[in-house]
Amino acid sequence: MKRILLLCRAGTALETQAQQPDSVRVFIDSALHVMQRHSVFTHKVNWKQMTQKVYQMTRNAKTYKEAAPGIKYAFDALGDKHGWLVLGEEEYRNPHFKQDTGRITDNMKQAASKGPKIYCGVVNDQYAYLSIPFFGGQTDEQMTRFAQRIQDSLCKVVNVKTKGIIIDLRLNAGGNSYPMLAGLANVFGSGDLSVHKDRQGKITERTTLDGYKLMQDGQLRTTLGKACGDLTGLPVAVIIGPITGSSGEGLAIALSARKKTILVGENTAGYTSANNGFLLAGKNYGMVLSESYMTDRYGNTWYDRVRPTIPVTGGDDFFHHASDKKIQAAVQWLKKQEKR
Repeated sequence: MKRILLLCRAGTALETQAQQPDSVRVFIDSALHVMQRHSVFTHKVNWKQMTQKVYQMTRNAKTYKEAAPGIKYAFDALGDKHGWLVLGEEEYRNPHFKQDTGRITDNMKQAASKGPKIYCGVVNDQYAYLSIPFFGGQTDEQMTRFAQRIQDSLCKVVNVKTKGIIIDLRLNAGGNSYPMLAGLANVFGSGDLSVHKDRQGKITERTTLDGYKLMQDGQLRTTLGKACGDLTGLPVAVIIGPITGSSGEGLAIALSARKKTILVGENTAGYTSANNGFLLAGKNYGMVLSESYMTDRYGNTWYDRVRPTIPVTGGDDFFHHASDKKIQAAVQWLKKQEKR
């Protein structure tokens, strides 16, 4: 009797597993395939064992939602703090990574609470100041408009007496880097801005400026309509901090490879991987994975945080530039460039 009971139980388990819809199994297999093939962290996972584990976890799943815990398990194993899953109405990120908020001061929080705004001004009557915030727009019109807003703001504070530029990225948590780069086309000049490499070191993506056109692997991404002259000869001090992340870090990296440019401030947030999005079966199912690492125009790779050449801890005062230690450190460096 005991043997018959065991056989019956085994038969029931096989029957339950066999009843899993083909669409759910395809959903699971597709998600695992995308992670294995595209994640820059794929080497961290034994995919044979992971596949068996996920199959076991999802053996009774009859819907995409019921299969989601297995997909989350595999995603967490990658250790991707920059990517996320979209599972129907849920946006899931690896819970093992928490944002480093300990370095974000009350002054930063107060400035950030006013929303993503472009600020411009003149410091010490000689230096143009430009603060570039987060920007998440994706349409052609949104990108073109934001790029022009950056340039127009810069043009308001640049004149014949300008001896340098301060670009403040402390409130730039990321978003879409294309218009940020295009908006500074006359600061960069034509040529490579960055290249992305995969885990084997192969270049997978090249971003360049051709005049005011921002190109990625030969395809036009966005463009700048007009600019106020050639600013490539001016020295630039870039201010970074703990909020600076993702595309904000990418902009800092691109600027850092420019001649007569320095990074001032604190270590950034550490989201220097380049993401790519992938759709999965089902309505509103997909994933965003870290596919490569950010690099500058010379191929130097940033695996974690962007670090300043001139470190300045604390002392932020977004509302009184004369009291802001990072801005004043930038000014001191710019003054030295006048003697060269």
